[in-house]
Amino acid sequence: PLEAPPPLNAGFRIQRRFLNLQGKPVNLQQVPQGEVLVVLLEGKADSKDLDHQALIVDPLAAGLEIESPQLAKSRSISDLGWLGDLSTALYMDGLDDRFVAALDLLGEEREFRLAYLVRAVTPGTYRLPPTEVEDMYSPRYRARGDSGTLVVVPAR
Repeated sequence: PLEAPPPLNAGFRIQRRFLNLQGKPVNLQQVPQGEVLVVLLEGKADSKDLDHQALIVDPLAAGLEIESPQLAKSRSISDLGWLGDLSTALYMDGLDDRFVAALDLLGEEREFRLAYLVRAVTPGTYRLPPTEVEDMYSPRYRARGDSGTLVVVPAR
C-alpha cells in the first residue's frame, strides 16, 4: 500500500512501546546498530460481557531481529524487574518477521501486557508496521496500533 493503515479500535485497544534495557523510551530515529530493545505491548478488550481468545501479531521492521520472545529465558528477571507483571500467554513465538502471542482474556481479565527483546542489526531507514490484536473466533473485535519509521544508525 502507498500509505500505512490507520489505527483502529473495534472492541480492543493496543499500544507498542520501544524501551531500552533500563525501561526508558527509545528515540526510534537514532537506534544504534547492535542495541537491544524491549518491545512492550499493552492493550485491553473493551467489551465487558464477552470472553476473548486474542491473537497478537507484531510485525518487525526490517533491520530488527528478535533476540528472545520470552524474557524469562533470555535475561535475568532481576535485570528487567522494572517491567513488572506480564500476561501469561498460551502461545508465544518470535518468527523471522513477527512476534506472535495467543492468550485468553476471560472473566475480569481484560488487559494484557507482553514484552520481548529485539536487536537492531542492519543500518537503514525502515517502515515500522502496526501491531494488531484480534479475537481469533470473532474477528470483528480487533485493534491496530500506530505505524511509524525506524532508523538504525551504524555502530560507532
